[in-house]
Amino acid sequence: MARIERLFIYPVKSCAPVEVQSMQLDALGPVGDRRFMLVNEQGKFLTQRQLPAMARIEAQWFGGELQLSWPGQSRFSVSMRDERCDVEVWGDVVSARLAADDTHSALSDFLGRACRLVQMDEQSQRAVAQEYVGSVERQVGFADGFPLLVVNQASVDFLSERLGREIDVRRFRPNVVINDPNFSPLEENQWRSLSIEGGSIDLVKLCTRCVIPTRDLTTLEREADFLDVLKNDCRVDGKIVFGQNGLHRNITSLSVGQAATVVR
Repeated sequence: MARIERLFIYPVKSCAPVEVQSMQLDALGPVGDRRFMLVNEQGKFLTQRQLPAMARIEAQWFGGELQLSWPGQSRFSVSMRDERCDVEVWGDVVSARLAADDTHSALSDFLGRACRLVQMDEQSQRAVAQEYVGSVERQVGFADGFPLLVVNQASVDFLSERLGREIDVRRFRPNVVINDPNFSPLEENQWRSLSIEGGSIDLVKLCTRCVIPTRDLTTLEREADFLDVLKNDCRVDGKIVFGQNGLHRNITSLSVGQAATVVR
């Protein structure tokens, strides 16, 4: 029987993950997941692709309050302003709420370039691409395009064997890690959904990958041999893919250890 092995949220897009034992789900996905984002002066989203040091920024979401810390900066609570701005993430323009100027200054100093922190709040709207949701509109936060990302632990173990060293699943920035001793590596590419306690996670699109997973989590240096393995073993239609993007249906929470049935 397949089970949920690990769960993660990412309070600020492209910053450090937070591992949790359970998560609540709302219309946008896991509560507290990628509801904040860093943008440049033009409002365009920033990620570890341009700024690897974003991986050092740790965020916690406590009772509706965002707290941040990073090397040399003790944890502090983020204050939000009433002011809003339009921001862009993967071609979508979204109205977002701005954080206070002192937060922008502190983050800019740490990252070495001007940036601002924004929040997707109740006034923000961003729809999942219609081609993946059918006739019912679905919303998503600042995630790349879908509320959930599911990864098969057997596939991570396979990559570790190919490389001769352990690969941390967190490199792939999943929300849900599924495991079953009977799973085969990369079989998740053919999964259609996960049936979970009265509902499902519909798996609607293979997740294409950039350079972020090839960075060592400690040194943040790119590893050429890891990229070579991904190119050799994880290529579909000319693109590197790993894991599947998902839409939750009739599920309000997920927990580590929870049973899941794969629908192929």
